[in-house]
Amino acid sequence: MVKGKIAWDCNEKSIDGFNPKLGWVKIDLTRLFHIHRIYELKRKRLQRLTSRKPLLKAILKYSKREKNRSKDFIHKLTTFLAKKFKGYAHGFEDLNKKGMFTHSRKHNRNIAKSDWKTVQTLMAYKSMVVILNPKDTTKRCSRCGMINAPKGAVYECSCGLRIDRQLNASINLYLQMEGLSPSPRLFKELMKAWSGFTLTGEEADEGLDELMRAFRLMNPKSYVCLSMAI
Repeated sequence: MVKGKIAWDCNEKSIDGFNPKLGWVKIDLTRLFHIHRIYELKRKRLQRLTSRKPLLKAILKYSKREKNRSKDFIHKLTTFLAKKFKGYAHGFEDLNKKGMFTHSRKHNRNIAKSDWKTVQTLMAYKSMVVILNPKDTTKRCSRCGMINAPKGAVYECSCGLRIDRQLNASINLYLQMEGLSPSPRLFKELMKAWSGFTLTGEEADEGLDELMRAFRLMNPKSYVCLSMAI
C-alpha cells in the first residue's frame, strides 16, 4: 500500500522534493558534484604532465575511482530516500525527454544525466518509482498554470506567485503524479500546512532550525525548507 507520493526535481547540485504533508525537501548534492570535479581536475593535470602511455593507465585508474565513489554516494542517497520516505512512491523526470542543465557545460550535463539514471535505477530496487514527463515543469506556474520563461533562482508569475524555481518544478511534478492541473484554489490547499515560511526558501520562523538540524545528521547531507502560500 502506498503511503504517499513525493515528486523530485533533479538538478546538478541538489534534488528537490515536494509532498503536501512533508513540504519542500531539498537534498544537497554538492559532495557528489565535487567528487566529479576533483577527478576532472586530476585528469587535466595528468594530461599536461604525463606522456601518452602512462597517461592512459592513470586516467583509467582515476576514472574507476570516480565511478566507484560516485556510485557509493548514490547508493547511500537512495538508501536514505527509501528509509526516510518509506512507503512513498517517488516520482522522477524521464531523463530521455529532459534537456538537463542547459546552462551547464556539456561534460557536467553528461555526468549529471548519468548520475540521475543511476539514482532512478537504484531507487527502483528500494521503492516504488514513477517516471514523469518533464515538459514545461520548470516553465509552468504551479499556481495558475501559465507558461513563463524562468530567470534566476526565483520563479515569478504575473498571477503574483514568487517561488523558488526548483520548488515550483517539484510541485508541478507532484501535480502530474496526482493527475491534477495547477489552479489557485488547489495551490492554496497544497500550501495550507506551511504558514510561517516563505516560498523562496528564506527562513521566516524559528521552527525551521530544528528541522534543518535533524536532517543535517543524515547521510547524504540534506535539509528541509517549508513554504507558505501567497
